[in-house]
Amino acid sequence: MADFKKIKRSTSLYEDVVNEIKKAILSGKYKTGEALPSEMELARQFGVSRPVIREGIRVLQSRGFLEIRRGITGGAFVRELYQLPFMEDFADLIRYRRVKVDDLARARLLLEPEVCRLAAQNASQKSLREMQTLLDSYAVIKERDKLDSLYAMFHRLVGRACGNPIYSIIMENIMDFTESFIKTMKPVTTIIHNDSDHDEILEAFRQRDSEKAAEVGTRHAMDILREMKKLEDTYLELLGGKIPEHYDEDDEEDLNEE
Repeated sequence: MADFKKIKRSTSLYEDVVNEIKKAILSGKYKTGEALPSEMELARQFGVSRPVIREGIRVLQSRGFLEIRRGITGGAFVRELYQLPFMEDFADLIRYRRVKVDDLARARLLLEPEVCRLAAQNASQKSLREMQTLLDSYAVIKERDKLDSLYAMFHRLVGRACGNPIYSIIMENIMDFTESFIKTMKPVTTIIHNDSDHDEILEAFRQRDSEKAAEVGTRHAMDILREMKKLEDTYLELLGGKIPEHYDEDDEEDLNEE
């Protein structure tokens, strides 16, 4: 069991407690389902009062890191990290390699070709007009962060047009993930998107060419994910984020091999 060091006052004491426990969870010192030390023991390790520990635990519970169980065998237990509120602590999940570009790559490369293929077959004229209106707005918007949101919206529209509500829901979530990932890592001056791919995808939809749509969709996803991998590496380097011992470097090579 990992011990915590006494904290020195810098911000609020409970915030220091939150940060240290969160770091221990994200780095794998405390595993999913494992109990933290008792409130009294945490107070001793941190060198703070029990009310400070209590407030820190309350914050970690509200943010999804811990669940509180009552009874004789109760206490504060580490939750599954994928149950975290989506945007909260996203940068930490990247830094500690609990989510990686490779995770996103596998999901998108499985789903996107099929969604594009189905959209070519099923997209209504109204859906195609909505996509064209969105593409036209690319030339008007100059702020890179706003453009990123528009790029993600295009893929959401494709998901909604594919005719399969389950794929549509999954696509919405994947694009939430993609957009959050990029906004967390990306300087607003960095361009990682080829706008012409969306034009080509939309033209394949108009021609009802499902194979062409799937081909361009796959190529586009792979290009974006490679650029995101570079951003991820740069982000971690700038943070000085050390990679935990349990991190498998083989995962990092998979995207390049594809």
